[in-house]
Amino acid sequence: MTGKDEMTQTVTVSASGTVQLTPDMATVTFGVTTRENTAQEAQDKNSRTVQQVTDVLKEKGVAEESIRTSYYNMYPQYEYYADGERVLTGYAVSTTLTVSDQKIENVGKLLGDCVAAGVNSIDSVTFLCSGYDEAYEQALAQAMDAAHVKAQALAKAAGKTLDGAAQITEGWQDMSAKYRNDTTQYSIEADAVEAAGAAAFLPGETQITANVTVTYGMR
Repeated sequence: MTGKDEMTQTVTVSASGTVQLTPDMATVTFGVTTRENTAQEAQDKNSRTVQQVTDVLKEKGVAEESIRTSYYNMYPQYEYYADGERVLTGYAVSTTLTVSDQKIENVGKLLGDCVAAGVNSIDSVTFLCSGYDEAYEQALAQAMDAAHVKAQALAKAAGKTLDGAAQITEGWQDMSAKYRNDTTQYSIEADAVEAAGAAAFLPGETQITANVTVTYGMR
């Protein structure tokens, strides 16, 4: 019969593994805002400009399924006076486009071309990793190795011998850098992109981290 002490001979440790990966893909979000005296004029001008930008994207080889309208808004504009009076001065229309599936080395030139076509706000450039899954598997393996080292040290300190893993729990996984073929973000002024022209974007490296909690038997 197994005694109570023998049944509870376990050690539980948590560990992590990290792999450095250079992003190779990007998602870009930018917009066109137009202002005119009437709502119809603002809308018409906005539609024409957005169409120009879309045409440029397609000419540059961006697939139609990689372009989507992610925001649209129309709002009146007022001029305010010291006596509290406000006067309607016109209307503004804003359309935001999100362009996905872009290679990072093409993003600078693409943005420059879109600004030339009428884009006047750039909200973000999100760097993504197409090799995320492989890197995460490597990080998991590192985490398991680190967990085993920690558990072995604890077992030795307790005068025990470590057995195999009895339970493994994967920790929270940050998938923000994963390229899914469908959010590190940098806000960029359209004027800055226009001045930079085809300037290269430097994504640096992204840390892919895996976390595990492992319970080992001891004897």
